Amino acid sequence: MKHKHYIFRIFISIVIFFILFNSLQLKANTGDTLVVHGFSNFLHQSCNTGRGTFLFPSDTMSYYRILLKYQLSCPVGGCDIYDRIATLKVLKPTGNFDSTLVRYPSFTANNLTPDSLAYMNDTSYSYSWNSTSMQIDSVAFNPITLNLFSDTSNPDSITQSLVVWPAYYNHYIFDINGNKTDSSYVSPDSVIYLSYDSVYVPFEIREPFEIARSITPYGMAVNIWFDVTDYRSLLKDSVMLFSNVCGYSKGWLVTTDFYFIEGIPPMHCFKVTNLWNGTFLYGNSGDPIENHLQPITLNIDSISVFEKIRLITTGHGFGGYPNQNVAEFYDVHHSLDIDGVTFDQHLWRSDCGSNPLSAQGAPGYTSTWFYRRANWCPGSYVTPHDFNATPLVNMNGRLLTVDYNLTPYTVTGGPAGFYAPEYYIQSHLFEYDTLNYSNNCSLERVVVPTDAFEYKRRNPICAGLNPMVVIKNNGQVPLNSVEIYYNVDGGPMSHYSWTGLLPMSDSTTVTLPPISFGSGSHNFKAYVDLPNGGNDEYKFDDTLRSNFNAVNILNTTFIKIRTIVDNSPTEVSWQLKDDLGNIIYARNNFTGAGLLYIDTVYLSNGCYEFTVVDAGGDGVCCYNGNGSVKLYKGSTAISFAGSGDYGDFWSYNFAIDQTLNIDEHLEDQFSVFPNPTSGLIKINTSFENGIAKITLIDVSGRVVVANEKTIMNHQVELNYSEVEQGLYFIRIEFQGKSISKRVLIIANH
Repeated sequence: MKHKHYIFRIFISIVIFFILFNSLQLKANTGDTLVVHGFSNFLHQSCNTGRGTFLFPSDTMSYYRILLKYQLSCPVGGCDIYDRIATLKVLKPTGNFDSTLVRYPSFTANNLTPDSLAYMNDTSYSYSWNSTSMQIDSVAFNPITLNLFSDTSNPDSITQSLVVWPAYYNHYIFDINGNKTDSSYVSPDSVIYLSYDSVYVPFEIREPFEIARSITPYGMAVNIWFDVTDYRSLLKDSVMLFSNVCGYSKGWLVTTDFYFIEGIPPMHCFKVTNLWNGTFLYGNSGDPIENHLQPITLNIDSISVFEKIRLITTGHGFGGYPNQNVAEFYDVHHSLDIDGVTFDQHLWRSDCGSNPLSAQGAPGYTSTWFYRRANWCPGSYVTPHDFNATPLVNMNGRLLTVDYNLTPYTVTGGPAGFYAPEYYIQSHLFEYDTLNYSNNCSLERVVVPTDAFEYKRRNPICAGLNPMVVIKNNGQVPLNSVEIYYNVDGGPMSHYSWTGLLPMSDSTTVTLPPISFGSGSHNFKAYVDLPNGGNDEYKFDDTLRSNFNAVNILNTTFIKIRTIVDNSPTEVSWQLKDDLGNIIYARNNFTGAGLLYIDTVYLSNGCYEFTVVDAGGDGVCCYNGNGSVKLYKGSTAISFAGSGDYGDFWSYNFAIDQTLNIDEHLEDQFSVFPNPTSGLIKINTSFENGIAKITLIDVSGRVVVANEKTIMNHQVELNYSEVEQGLYFIRIEFQGKSISKRVLIIANH
């Protein structure tokens, strides 16, 4: 039985507060944020790892939120061209010690350890015959730094350091022609032989806790934000960080900065416990993954008032035969069992193709960044899945048994390039001793309008469209209502009353009534107030601001949409909407691979949104042919979806203003969509407003339907659902002008 009401929605704040340091700012007093610098451009190549100890604030100071800015940048020559797992861990001291056997040499020569060394105490020379001066020349050998280690109690300490010279064994005698005629043996002053002193060196055992995981983009730099507030008990005093990016070729530079925002946190996490951690093969009959995911019984601390289990899982590898592409490219069912109650962990990331970091790929390389994967989206964070275990702890006492399960699977072979499937799993139990707020609503981020990189696919917008913000309940009491205020450029405040049901630590996106503004750059401000009709107990996360730019304004009466489809034309569709969400024109009947389609759409003054969607999530490019989508004003391209490598979708907002000088003209015409149609059709025409006579004529010339319709803003809708299926002509007569167009009416199923 599944009890979904126990489950937290994922509230990882990868994008919350990235706005704090990019285009949005948190309203807080100066000095409220402390920045701790960790790794700075640490170079990862050939799967090397990085360790460093850094000073973090002590636990005498309380922090409302701790954010990690994780930067992946490119070394000289560019980044690694493939996608890799990138992790950051804290190595926590355990107070337990072990030892390891270390071999120390008895000497080093210029920091090398030869088997033996024969040397002279004074300068030694090499001799040769100079045929020009007809004399013997000598050149001094380079000196050697000889370090001796003779203290067995401290075998790594230098007991004596000498400067010596290489020994030479033959002193040659030359005749007048430079020929060697005789030699004499030269004894070295000393010969030393290498030995080793083996010592057991103690060290403190450190337990690794993964606090952040991401997937590197293909050959590009990226900044990724993580909310690491729950790891506060690990991020204090001297902290050893462990960084790993298994990149080859040119590798990656990693920089980690922590932002400590002062204040009392919504919940105080006092304890983090590791559960299942490691990389485990999936489908290996000789060592099933269940061997490594055995049930764990947890003893919950007596002071704990709230408990949460976090799973961080990433699939990698390419299935067996028949090839299902597990684990990376297959949606395998994962679940967490807590004392007999089963919770789903839906690992699948279907939004990889919506990544704002697109198109990805190093010059000359085609990437697969847009493919849907098992929690593996290049250039993005790995989603953690959080589960509220508190109700079950309360029902079952202080003991809790948890079990992680996957659908059984056996690898039976693989295609060329087979990579054994595996899951990279990290998991934790968080225990909290205090819940600090009853009513506390935060404004997490502004989605629209903003110039923040994370939301570039939704912006810019134009006047008359709706802002979108994300709110979060940080209080114990479920959030039922909150007041949202917002304005542009310091103008009059607009107001919206949100109502709903938001449990503790949950968040939701709120669409606000439209806003007005002119062309150019602007500032948007929003804040929340009166959660559940009462005072907000923490004010410093209530307000956000964003900078944004208005859309392009076009002085035209029509645009042209030029579409070249790839080898999967039925996956491609697009829509053009007005600012009220009405579809002005749409196309989804592409049929010929690689063909060019040109559509002309007539528009009145206003704001419009054009969106092209690819159902396969791979744009119109790359491994499936090369297409493109472009918008034209006359003969000039005003925007285009790059090379067609746009993943799931590409969106472009623009405005029409015909009060400006219009510099182009098109013959009167109209278009019909959908075509073929089951009877309900829309007509987009060059005629803007007025009464038109519209006639439906069959192929024999017989008038089937004739009536007058009002054209508004170049649009008119017709219903021919009662007409028999077949090929017809639609004729529009308007102000002495007549235009005809074919339409195919099909059966309505």
